[in-house]
Amino acid sequence: MNATRLLTTVSITSVTRNIHIILSRQEQKIFHMLELPLQHSLFGYHCKSASVPEILFSTYSNVIEYMFNPMTHQEFNKNIMEPLLDTCYATNSNSASCDIPYNISNTKVVSHRASTDTMANEMAINSCMEHTTTLQQRTIIDKQNYNAIRKWKRLGKGKLQMDGDDAFVFRLLSFNILAQNLLEAHPYLYLQHNREALPWDIRKPLLLKEILEAQADVICLQEMQEKYLNEFLKPFKELGYKYLYKKRTNDKEDGLLLLYHSDQFNLVDYMKVEFYQPGIELLNRDNVGIVAKLSFCDSPNTQIVVATTHLLFNPRRNDIRLAQTQLLLTEIEKIAFIENTASGPKYLPIIFSGDFNLEPYTGVYKFITEGSFEYYGKGKNLEPTEFRALSYLLIPPLLRITDNCQYFHLLIKRLKENITEDGEKKDTNYADKQDTSYGVTVFKQTEFDTNKIEPQLIEITQNDYVKFSSGRLTHPFNLRSVYKHTNKHGKKEVTTNQGEWITVDYIFYSDLEPIDTYTLPTIEKCKNFPTIPNFAVGSDHLCLGANSTINSFYESDYIYHQFIIMAVNM
Repeated sequence: MNATRLLTTVSITSVTRNIHIILSRQEQKIFHMLELPLQHSLFGYHCKSASVPEILFSTYSNVIEYMFNPMTHQEFNKNIMEPLLDTCYATNSNSASCDIPYNISNTKVVSHRASTDTMANEMAINSCMEHTTTLQQRTIIDKQNYNAIRKWKRLGKGKLQMDGDDAFVFRLLSFNILAQNLLEAHPYLYLQHNREALPWDIRKPLLLKEILEAQADVICLQEMQEKYLNEFLKPFKELGYKYLYKKRTNDKEDGLLLLYHSDQFNLVDYMKVEFYQPGIELLNRDNVGIVAKLSFCDSPNTQIVVATTHLLFNPRRNDIRLAQTQLLLTEIEKIAFIENTASGPKYLPIIFSGDFNLEPYTGVYKFITEGSFEYYGKGKNLEPTEFRALSYLLIPPLLRITDNCQYFHLLIKRLKENITEDGEKKDTNYADKQDTSYGVTVFKQTEFDTNKIEPQLIEITQNDYVKFSSGRLTHPFNLRSVYKHTNKHGKKEVTTNQGEWITVDYIFYSDLEPIDTYTLPTIEKCKNFPTIPNFAVGSDHLCLGANSTINSFYESDYIYHQFIIMAVNM
């Protein structure tokens, strides 16, 4: 056996791989925490423990064993690693890549005194290993800093109460995981980032680790690139998750992924919503939504509605986001509706999550949380303006969506079904009950004009009206945000860094009672935290999580729920 041949670059990397396999059993906690690729962890260990010559010669006997043992020799040949030149981090780094000045694949290992070339090679290798060690140390610091800024907070003094067999528990996670194609298409957004943390093969393990360790029953992901969908789904399928996926329309490559654990939930109904509507200017973007009705496996009558979306990014076009929200809330209303009652319509509990690309207390946020918003006369940013103000028309009547986020034909059908046999009608309180004081002519159903852009007040039954193009939107849900967006000192909480730390991600809920919150960091706490993604966080967003218990299934007019914001293994 030729010892010199064994110690070429390819052999060196092969040897170091097997050394790593042995050593990682003792170092596995560190390597697991770092989540770095195999060769990166290897270099970090060597830099701390021995020089390159020491590593090579101290493992010579192990190499001999591998070469003489037929079984291990066969396995050895299957796992030949790339040359040492490729063991550094991504070569697209403009500031921190390792440049080894010589091709050392055919260089013999000799004394550094006898060969200037060998000395230069060893210096380059050591420099590369020192660089890798620095990255590992940075990763540890990033992870520690990240964990330090996520804390539990109990709301009030109440304790979680569960009534034994009548309690049904589920956990929800919502996360914009940053599509790789969008990252690469907008490099100017990541100029201040460590470029070595940006490749998908670096970010994917971090994302999967964070999501899987949450052990959520329902997972809502935004910016899931279709190209990587099948490989991303593998661990979830093995764990019993089923899923719904909706790619953005036209030529977009990413979309929404909603997973639910089949041991906990059955899928009762769903809708994949496209916001793109041909010929409608305000709905000509390719954003989408998913609405799913889920029932508990152990109690089919206990149901919830989960919706997720990723609204338009353009910061100046809140009017488009308002129209998209109206469209999606209409689909939620359709699926969440249970029945009409004497006190009004009844709906299933709703969780509405995602990346809304808007900040707290702006127009669309107010619409979602307050149930009403007047857009007439405001600008495209939904703020008061004296120029190019919005008209009464937002979504055209031809979509047959009322200004109360309900489908016109469904509303008529429900109200007709609600008329008793003796001809009396229950007090549904379904629409805003108004008379001619509304200021426009009241039309009969048969007079409804889908092409009319002026306000219309349509009488669907006696004293029940619906509005189109009124300049004001309403919806029938009592939606609230899980997070308050400021801490007790009035400091702003954040979910993403878009040149500055802001909040754009939310979990809204209705008919649920928050118990605990897993606090978001404030701007001040993020000042010393590097931009994301990094080697601790796989996305440019922070994920949100919720754990909910339903203490009784739907029965008559009574449902009791409790809702807890859950730490998601940050």
